[in-house]
Amino acid sequence: MDKHKELLLDSYKEDGIHPDNTLAENILKKHVAPLRPNITEIHEIPAHCGDIKTRQNELTSRLSNALAKLKQYKQRKDANWSLDYSLLDVKDDFSVKDAKLPRHVEENIKGIVDSAQEYIGKLEEQLQELNCADQQIERSSEKTLKDIDETYQALVDDVCREINLKRHLLRMETEVYKNEGLAPLKACRQEVNAQIQSTHHLIHLIETMLSHPHTFTRDRLGKIVAASSNMGRIPAVPLLEELPYVTFSRPTKCTRDELLAKFSELGCVLRMGPAQLSDIEERPASLFVKWFIADPDYAAEEQTFIVQKAPGEVLDPASNAFETVYEGSESSCFIRDLPVNEPVTLRVGIQVTDTAWSVHRISKTTIPAYSWVIDNKNYMITNSGKIAAKITDQINTLLSDGPQFNTDHIIEFKFLEASQDGNDSEGVALVFDPEGCEDTLKRPGALLITPHGKIFIDGEEKLMKLPKMRFGTRIAFTAERKDKDTLRINIECADKAVTYDWTVQTPLHFAIRFTEYNKWNILVK
Repeated sequence: MDKHKELLLDSYKEDGIHPDNTLAENILKKHVAPLRPNITEIHEIPAHCGDIKTRQNELTSRLSNALAKLKQYKQRKDANWSLDYSLLDVKDDFSVKDAKLPRHVEENIKGIVDSAQEYIGKLEEQLQELNCADQQIERSSEKTLKDIDETYQALVDDVCREINLKRHLLRMETEVYKNEGLAPLKACRQEVNAQIQSTHHLIHLIETMLSHPHTFTRDRLGKIVAASSNMGRIPAVPLLEELPYVTFSRPTKCTRDELLAKFSELGCVLRMGPAQLSDIEERPASLFVKWFIADPDYAAEEQTFIVQKAPGEVLDPASNAFETVYEGSESSCFIRDLPVNEPVTLRVGIQVTDTAWSVHRISKTTIPAYSWVIDNKNYMITNSGKIAAKITDQINTLLSDGPQFNTDHIIEFKFLEASQDGNDSEGVALVFDPEGCEDTLKRPGALLITPHGKIFIDGEEKLMKLPKMRFGTRIAFTAERKDKDTLRINIECADKAVTYDWTVQTPLHFAIRFTEYNKWNILVK
């Protein structure tokens, strides 16, 4: 152990620190007490926080008004509702006990009773909806209060931890500067003390020789002269200007205010999510979801919406079960590949900071997935009716298992295998009133896309073409009703999309028509 460490260790011994531990451990043990917030009254707002005080006064006023209204409504509920039944009072009169009401009066009264019972039933349904509404507000508010407490407690812990760590490092740095500065001074002090002691000893020897001359010898005289030759050496003491003058540079008021302002901006409470789900419609193994902007503050600009789903009934907004299924500017989307008759939780939000999700909606689809007929000997049907493989060399049309494609539907054909020798007599199609397995699909009431990407509607070829069919190609159809006679069809393939207005009735069958054996394998979903 070198001289500087010995000096430091002596310093820690003086402070009561055990010398067997390492120096770093000693310093840690010397400063173990962390700082804690010194808050006596959280409701007292500093004078410089004018915006916060204004906001608190506003919220206090609103809360007082809300509580007053709740109390007022409770008093109304507790009041006795007075209904005048005096007109219906009937005195017992046994002399007319066999009297009967006229038939039309009796029928009219019974009709009133039936209407009253139906009315009560509707009112009770309203009460159930009110109960659900109460529960939503109560539960979401309690959950929010809990989230606020947990979040800010974690934040306080993190901030205190960081502040204490910074404080500890600064104290460590101070200790380093102190001991780095003191170590050479102690070495210099020891050398000065040694010189003083040796000089005192020399004086004592000379005084002894003067008092007792008989002790004089040339050898002693030589030693005295040699020792006196060292008296001129004065150890160099560092100037104060060269030594540490340890100080602490406090955070500036500007930095402190900026930091505190950042804290005041952390987190917010939203009355409701700015976007809310409106309609959820069942589709084959999917759902068609619509939403709207509920908060007018977000209606002025185009927004990017995010739709998420989670399997089952999920009420916790922080659940990790949610996954994003749509992100874009539209106000509707299809959520596909859903298991039939199994609940799924949906929500929508807006892609901005400090936002909230919509109310969770639990839904399910009871409509089976798209499927092919299974009795066509020219095709092998697998995967619960969704995959069709051509197994003969005879050209043949395979139809869906009934008319399954309708307005506001989406359907996709994925080519798991595709021949490069297809011709314009083959392809995938949507068709109204199909003509069986010999249907050419080039006729009125049919929309056909050939392997080379040609599009035929009602038997007429269109100018636009889609990419050629190959392994992995996906062709998606969506439809919306333009008017009672016209269906607007959107077709997407790779990076190309086309739209046509088609005069046709719905629902439609979907179909494929191919020739080659073992060259065509199509998944519909």
